[in-house]
Amino acid sequence: MYCQNCGKELPVGAASCPACGAKVFLPPPPPLTGEQVADELKKAAKELASNAASLSRRLAAKAETAVKDPTGSAKKAAHKVADEFDKVAKELDRIIKEL
Repeated sequence: MYCQNCGKELPVGAASCPACGAKVFLPPPPPLTGEQVADELKKAAKELASNAASLSRRLAAKAETAVKDPTGSAKKAAHKVADEFDKVAKELDRIIKEL
């Protein structure tokens, strides 16, 4: 790829031309086909389901540990579970935003 301002060859991934300093404008990627969009959605849905299952297992393990803790109070156990629920919700929000 060459600089649109001075014509010098640009290094791969350059944000600006090292010769003249002009900002590099990359052409937009080609639009996805319907099949590609469907494939990406399927992949994202599988990842979301997998992550949700993993987070649920973590949450269940934390709750089980909190309940079995003889020195902890019910309030402490509830706080641990609530904190884990928060983490799960934030992780799911992050995954959904990436879709």
